[in-house]
Amino acid sequence: MFLRKIIQDHQIGLLYGRSGFEKILAKGSYFLPRSKRVELGNLTDFPANIADLEWISSHHGAALATDLEIVRTGHDEVALVCSGQQFLCVTPNSLRAFWKQGLGVKVFRANITPDLKVPDEWLKQIPIGVSVGCVKQVTIPAGAYGLLFAEESFSDFLLPGRHAYFDVLPKTKLTICRQSQVIDAKDVVHAIVASAHPVLSTQLNKIETSDQQLAVWWDKNELVHVTGQATPALASSDLTLELISLAQAPRAIEDHIVLAMRSNANNAKLLAPHITSYEVPSEHVGMLYIDGVFHASLKPGFYAYWHGGNRLSLTVIDTRLTTLEITGQEMLTQDKVPLRVNVTAGYKITDAPLMLASLNDYKDFIYKEIQFALRAAVGGKTLDGLLENKNETDEQILHYVAQKAQVQGIEIVSLGIKDLILPGEIKTMLGKVVEAEKAAQANVIRRREETAATRSLMNTSRVMEDNPVALRLKELETLEKMTEKIDKISVYGGLESLLKQVAAFKPAIEK
Repeated sequence: MFLRKIIQDHQIGLLYGRSGFEKILAKGSYFLPRSKRVELGNLTDFPANIADLEWISSHHGAALATDLEIVRTGHDEVALVCSGQQFLCVTPNSLRAFWKQGLGVKVFRANITPDLKVPDEWLKQIPIGVSVGCVKQVTIPAGAYGLLFAEESFSDFLLPGRHAYFDVLPKTKLTICRQSQVIDAKDVVHAIVASAHPVLSTQLNKIETSDQQLAVWWDKNELVHVTGQATPALASSDLTLELISLAQAPRAIEDHIVLAMRSNANNAKLLAPHITSYEVPSEHVGMLYIDGVFHASLKPGFYAYWHGGNRLSLTVIDTRLTTLEITGQEMLTQDKVPLRVNVTAGYKITDAPLMLASLNDYKDFIYKEIQFALRAAVGGKTLDGLLENKNETDEQILHYVAQKAQVQGIEIVSLGIKDLILPGEIKTMLGKVVEAEKAAQANVIRRREETAATRSLMNTSRVMEDNPVALRLKELETLEKMTEKIDKISVYGGLESLLKQVAAFKPAIEK
């Protein structure tokens, strides 16, 4: 019994018998016994998809050579296979087969070197920017460089431009760095240094700071990185290195670094782990402590220090005049009158280090001393004495508190009783006393004025008694006053008759 098998133009047949592969069949029509079988392959497959390729190539390599390009690579060998616009990279220790019919097959072989470089012959075949299998193409931009690692070992340094490398190992990695970038990851630095690559003497500078050093890297006038203590670092040879000694830390930061820090927020962020900065406002004084011990008194301004691992702290004291209100102080006068007193005090800090060294809470100290002085002053005077000599009481309190405060570095500028508040019943009694006093004063004034008026009237009568003209003038004045209150006057007999009638009252008046 025979079976017919047709192989198309784009196909090829692999004939198998009971003993295995026998030969390759080209396109055409075949009548085959049932003991034979044909595996069809597609000539467009790249690579060829052939089962048992390892066995067939070992036993029938010569028979396959006409139709197949068999590519076998060693443990450190790779191969680039090209067919028209198709490319395939065969990795190490691999076996691939490619159909020769059609566009033909080109094979380029290369051994993998430690720097993973791809031969120039390969780059002529692969389009620019196209990665093929284990061949990676990259472009390093201007102002940057590439660090190529394989299995955590440094392989190559890539300058700006087009590069290709073999990506065949599980941990092949390319890191692109800016020219201004500083590498201070210890494992990366150690891997590059251990490779003894020529780039260490031409492109990169190596530095390792001591326990008492910092490395400040500059790109022209721009601060780009700060390397900490006891840290190795690599950087482009275009950068400038400045070593900072911390042997005398904490110490003030150099002026040019302060300027860079204040002009750029990113610079301040880079310096932040290594510095401590403070700003003391105007009319204030700063108390600087190092590891809990007072170090210096700081005037208003900006300050920055290399701390070198020391703990710095700042206490800011306001030296302006400050007002303190003490209200509702209840106490008894010498005559047992209960009072509530409100006091206002004004003070300034004159010696901040002395004040902080001797007092835990200077406001509470002033408060308590004013209370003591107030109780002594009020308790030693009667209510009338307090009300009559308030200024004297204020001076007594001020003198006492000022002496106590001066010893602690505090100046009491002003201090006085603002309010004396009496209980309701005492206030009512005092109101009545004041009312009686004022009523008595009014009565005395009224009696004094009445006496003066009577004396003046007696003097006037004596003048008129001895002088008729003055009497006549007084008569006319009286007439004038009378007529002011009369709406209408009718005169009969003329003015002379009227005057005679008025004059007729004189005897009656004298009598």
